Amino acid sequence: MSNRNDGKGAGSGRGSTGSIEGDRIRRMAELNGGATTQGQRPTLKGPPASGGPVASTRAPTANQPRELKLPTAKAPSLDGIQVSVPQDSAISQEELLMRFHEIVRSRATTRDRAPGEPVQMGDNVILDTLGYAEGRLIPFSARGGLELEMAPSDLMPGLCEGLVGTAVGSGQEVEVTLPETYPVESLRGVRATFLVDVVAAQEVKMPDAESDAFLRTLGRGNTLEAVMESIADEIADERADDLWLEAQERVLDEIVRRTEVDLTVELVDEEIRQAWSASEARLLAAKDFAPDELQESLDGWLEDPNTRLEAERRLRIAFGLKAIIERDKLQLTPEKLDEVLEEAVAPAGLSLEEARGALANPATAEGIRNAATQVMAVRYVMSKAQVRFEGVPGVFSGTGKQLR
Repeated sequence: MSNRNDGKGAGSGRGSTGSIEGDRIRRMAELNGGATTQGQRPTLKGPPASGGPVASTRAPTANQPRELKLPTAKAPSLDGIQVSVPQDSAISQEELLMRFHEIVRSRATTRDRAPGEPVQMGDNVILDTLGYAEGRLIPFSARGGLELEMAPSDLMPGLCEGLVGTAVGSGQEVEVTLPETYPVESLRGVRATFLVDVVAAQEVKMPDAESDAFLRTLGRGNTLEAVMESIADEIADERADDLWLEAQERVLDEIVRRTEVDLTVELVDEEIRQAWSASEARLLAAKDFAPDELQESLDGWLEDPNTRLEAERRLRIAFGLKAIIERDKLQLTPEKLDEVLEEAVAPAGLSLEEARGALANPATAEGIRNAATQVMAVRYVMSKAQVRFEGVPGVFSGTGKQLR
């Protein structure tokens, strides 16, 4: 990321034009020292390359995939895989209250706000967002159809407060200081501007959460204490599932360490480009961003160290599992496909019925089968692993069977 700060961009105190598109055009004009005229699109001129490790290895264009030769991995040994999962922390009072709030909110009375009606704290809103800092797009800040409650946020302090009074169907420019917990490490503590379009909103009228009549409707007991105990049990069950997911991630980390494969910078770049194309690029294209602006967005992803590490991890897992499948002659039989299909399509938000329909369509069947094959391979690897949970006696296989 650039360290340039030209005093405009995120620092501009001028009002919003009412949309991401309008604000972006105005912002680009300010950054380039000129004004826009109707029918002309100014170009945001980025700073020189930062000199980081990927500055000279960017994809040639944001929307053109590379033709890459895929490496061959040596199948990792599955002998002696042992992982230990740390003990979970106690359920906090804050966690209980937040879950209770979510349950109560799900029973609230709502009313769709009409176009032009101002939003207020407590509303449910659907937003399109885009962030700028130091004169550049903030990586990962372009979000379309973001659903949230208008409430204070530790991750984006001041964002919802700055939207109060914005009309449904219009936009607002909100300045925030990115917190020390912001995912992009280089931007922590930086002043940023978010362009936000309010796509839709609902007024929310909360019920009397502590009344006996309301508590009984929850089916969790007749007193607030009983409801809280039920919520604590629910969270504990979810955490138990999360511990098994953490065990799987740690086993896959071991596969990453054991997999010998030559991953080039270009291959990692292409993995990131595909993830970007499936997410942030779609909103930017829908907002009519120019190719050079799309490239700037992509560059932000390519230059983020954590994004590169995660992309490399995904690639090592994929190549490692592929090599294991070939070495151990794993086959996705119809029976195994039935076993793993629901889990395979869950990340895509597909139901089991929709997945079966996709399997019948030649255009989508290969992708579904590839996802199912990977799930099958992960289950196979987990069956070879031994898992210990801190604070829990015994050793378990990665499939949940207690070994001793």
